[in-house]
Amino acid sequence: MDKSNIIYEKLEAFIKKFYTNELIRGTIFFVGLGLLYFLFTLFLEYFLWLKPTARTILFWSFVSVEIFLLLRFILFPVFKLFKLQKGIDYSQASRIIGNHFSEVGDKLTNFLQLSQDNNKSELLLASIEQKANTLQPIPFTNAINFGKNKKYLPLAIIPILFFAYFYISGNSNFITQSLNRVVNYKQQFLPPAPFEFQLVNSSLQTEQNKDFLVKVKTVGKVVPENAMIFIGDESYFMEKNESGEFQFVIPKPNENIEFHFEANEISSHEYELKVVTVPSIANFEMVINFPSYLNKKSEIVKGTGNAIIPEGTKVTWRMNTLATQKVDWLDANGKYSFAKNENTFLFSKSILQNIDYQILTSNNKVQNYEKLNYQISVIKDQFPSITVNNAPDSLKVGKNYVLGQVSDDYGLSKLQIVYYPKEKPNVAKRGTIAVKRDVFDQFVFAFPSNLPVEEGVNYEYYFEIFDNDAIHNFKSTKSSVFSSRIETESEKQDEMLQQQNDNINSLSKSLKAQDKQLSEMDKLQKMGKEKDELEYKEQQKINDFLQRQKQQDELMKEFSEKMKDNLEKFNPDKKDAEKEMLQERLEKSQKELEKNQKLLDELKKLNDKISKEEFFEKMDKYKQNSKNQKKSLEQLLELTKKYYVEKKAEQIADKLDKLSEKQDKLSENQKDNTSEKQEEINKEFDKIQEELNNLEKDNNELKSPMDLPKTDEKEKSIDEDLKGAKDQLQKQNQDKAKPKQKSASKKMKQMSEQMMEMMASGEMEHMDEDVAMLRQILDNLLSYSFSQEDVMKQFKNLKRGSPSFTKNLKIQQDLKQQFKHVDDSLFALSLRNPKIAEDVTKEIGNVQYNVDKALENLVEANVPKGNSHQQYAVSSANKLADLLSDILNSMQMQMSGQGQGKPKPGQGQGDMQLPDIIQKQQNLGEKMKKGMKKGDKPGEGQEGEQGEKEGQSGKEGQTGKDSSGKSGKNGKSGQSGGNGNSQGNKDGENGEDGEGDAKAIMEIYKEQQQLREALQKELNKQGLGGNGQNALDQMKQIEKQLLNKGFNNETLQKVLNLKYELLKLEKAVQQQGQDKKRQSETNKKDFNNQSNALPEKLKQYLNSIEILNRQALPLRSNFNQKVQEYFKNND
Repeated sequence: MDKSNIIYEKLEAFIKKFYTNELIRGTIFFVGLGLLYFLFTLFLEYFLWLKPTARTILFWSFVSVEIFLLLRFILFPVFKLFKLQKGIDYSQASRIIGNHFSEVGDKLTNFLQLSQDNNKSELLLASIEQKANTLQPIPFTNAINFGKNKKYLPLAIIPILFFAYFYISGNSNFITQSLNRVVNYKQQFLPPAPFEFQLVNSSLQTEQNKDFLVKVKTVGKVVPENAMIFIGDESYFMEKNESGEFQFVIPKPNENIEFHFEANEISSHEYELKVVTVPSIANFEMVINFPSYLNKKSEIVKGTGNAIIPEGTKVTWRMNTLATQKVDWLDANGKYSFAKNENTFLFSKSILQNIDYQILTSNNKVQNYEKLNYQISVIKDQFPSITVNNAPDSLKVGKNYVLGQVSDDYGLSKLQIVYYPKEKPNVAKRGTIAVKRDVFDQFVFAFPSNLPVEEGVNYEYYFEIFDNDAIHNFKSTKSSVFSSRIETESEKQDEMLQQQNDNINSLSKSLKAQDKQLSEMDKLQKMGKEKDELEYKEQQKINDFLQRQKQQDELMKEFSEKMKDNLEKFNPDKKDAEKEMLQERLEKSQKELEKNQKLLDELKKLNDKISKEEFFEKMDKYKQNSKNQKKSLEQLLELTKKYYVEKKAEQIADKLDKLSEKQDKLSENQKDNTSEKQEEINKEFDKIQEELNNLEKDNNELKSPMDLPKTDEKEKSIDEDLKGAKDQLQKQNQDKAKPKQKSASKKMKQMSEQMMEMMASGEMEHMDEDVAMLRQILDNLLSYSFSQEDVMKQFKNLKRGSPSFTKNLKIQQDLKQQFKHVDDSLFALSLRNPKIAEDVTKEIGNVQYNVDKALENLVEANVPKGNSHQQYAVSSANKLADLLSDILNSMQMQMSGQGQGKPKPGQGQGDMQLPDIIQKQQNLGEKMKKGMKKGDKPGEGQEGEQGEKEGQSGKEGQTGKDSSGKSGKNGKSGQSGGNGNSQGNKDGENGEDGEGDAKAIMEIYKEQQQLREALQKELNKQGLGGNGQNALDQMKQIEKQLLNKGFNNETLQKVLNLKYELLKLEKAVQQQGQDKKRQSETNKKDFNNQSNALPEKLKQYLNSIEILNRQALPLRSNFNQKVQEYFKNND
């Protein structure tokens, strides 16, 4: 039994060691698993920052797990170890031991089974004893090996090492903070910020009203994109710089400011910016008192201490301040304090030179806080400036106009023109030009204007502008020097003649081009008849033609305008009826060209609308107008050529006359009678010879050349005398030279007279021929008119197919040819006589057009329409006859007036005063009244066929003309017949009576013409050219009325109107005289820049400059100075 007890004791020891091993192993697992779960819990909270609810679950989960581990691995083994809980029994222990010891096997189990058997027998006991003896030496406790638990130690050591690492590395907050949050699971914990704000500024202190730059940076794992600063109730975004700092400017703080920063919902703590009070200027101004001689009011400059002032100006600085105890004025020479009165400071100083200075402000806390740097520039009274340039070439003004601009810093006083003969400045003369007493003005001048100058002299001139600086004796500046030659009348006429020759050639070329255009127009009309519809290509062709024609019309208009302008400038002071007639016709021609241009525009629109019928109808009309216009321009061209040949001949005759006098004077002047002077005369005569050759060429180019004297022999003789005189003078032999000089002078005089006489007689001869030719044309025209009227009546009763239809059609064709002869004759006459004007050309064109249309319609058997065109042809022929009758009557009256000598402008009147002119004009009106009392109106005939038929008796004059050659004396009867046609008066007076009245009209016409010229001279003398223009125009109208209609009520009414106009003019002259009395003596000597009206283009240019000057902003004086310096530097 003792051995059995030993076995049981050994089993108890085994069970105790078994549970001790379980406790050891459970402790390792409890520590390892518990710590791992503890770390898991802490990591979860550390990274997730769980909310209280989640942390509550986490906490109790941890507690539950730890209790479970404690029970499972610690308490259960302890309970079983101390028998507080049933553990393994002996059987279980025996199996464990049997499994561990192979020699035990089932022996221990059998032992226990035998020991538990209640039927104990000796055999059983012996068996037990035997088993016990067998088992006794075996150590059951060795079946439990504590060393096997070593493999579980890492499970506990690793968590312990983690804890040790966190504590040793200083990251224990990872454990403590997480543990604290898990334990206090009901408390709300916020996750720590990923960054924090750090203020970069070393000091949070600034001066009042001075911007303060706040800088802050963030430290942490996260760098925010934006940051905001909160100042009071307002927030602002901060600017991020390159270094990653945020900054913000607090603008001009006046008091302490609290602020903080926020970014990504993370806030900084509050900061305070301390503001130090500094001195400040609330209002700053300078009172500038100018020197008295400038007569300028004081000025106040606010907000700045900079100024540009005249020398000697007194400046007073005045300022209102805040928190300021002291203000100083500092410059290179010293420091001065402002006088203080409460918060106002004052300081005054006279400025004599340029100065740089500072204004310093101070108070108890800050010294010299504000250092304001300023500059005062002292300017001397500058010289005036003047800029003078020629008028732009693009304006195409006739005279050499110069445009000037003058300016000064304080004001202008006067502008003078200084002129002198070239290379003789010592004899300079001066004239005064009106200028505004302002800082800027502009002027226009065309030398010589009204300055007294000599013809044929080259002058140089410049302009001199004076300022108002009386202290420095009115400083002046001169312009650049200009030059100009005062042309002689002869030179002016030569220039005019050359210009007109160029214009004539240009217009001639343009008329040749017009022929091509008319031919092109015929082709287009033919194309329009052949095609029902025009294609695009054909329309384009028409458009091209219209464009070319428009350019052609513009060219003709331009050249005719140039011709008219040239005529106006040619001898403007001399009365010339032929020139006026040409001018009038050129003006009409320009108006017709304008009408044609409008018609072209209509054609263009119609072509664009594809209105074929209306288009070609309009083109037909345009073609007729163009033909009339071309014919009229051809007439004007030839007449203008003829006019200028006449004037050139008169000019050469005048040059010969003057050269004759010059040669005669030289021969009498022994002192100046040298070979050099004679050479000058010889050269002048050579020029005249060259001009004579050119005159002959120009005359031969006329379709009806004029009769010019043959002067070759006389030229040769004069040339020999001149050369002989020069040779003798070179030999210092004046006595032998003088006869040759006298001979040359006499021959030149004779040559001049011969040319003048030839021109005068040629004019009368041409007038006789023209009158005879016009009578014949008028007879032929009347014959055509009657025949045309008869044919028209015949066609009214005819039908196509009748025997006489073709016969009358042939007659109509013959009449067309008959009128062609009338047209050719009139065209030839119109090339020499300007009275055959546009009205005549127009009616000729109408007759031709209607005759062509009549034939066209009659051939197509359209009798009514053809008859209508015949009626229009007759009507136009009658109008044409009426026009030619009036022209014939006018020419006859002119011839009767010229019978008593050709009047010369201004002859026999002397220099009449305005009252004399008014009295003579009144007397002339009385003469006209007496002429009207007779009841006769020469030149106005009774219209109708009777008068026309009576005029046919003029044919008798043709035989007289043919038989008498140039004298035409036997043409009297023809003239009377002509007058019968034109007069047809009720009293039945014959032609001779009519001629007597015509003489009276011509006498009054000449007197009226002389009065007008006398008035023109008087107006020029009084300087009233513009005021008297109306009266001069009315006198011209009266002259035309007398020539065209004789004495009638309309003429008399014009005379009464003229009297009223002259009385107004007299009153204006009296007022001007009173104004002159009020002027000082010095003013009387001043030159007044009076000139003719400026060209329209120049006026427009000056207006545009004036508008620009008005729109220019006024600059302060310092800017004016800078602008002047800029332009000087860029010159």
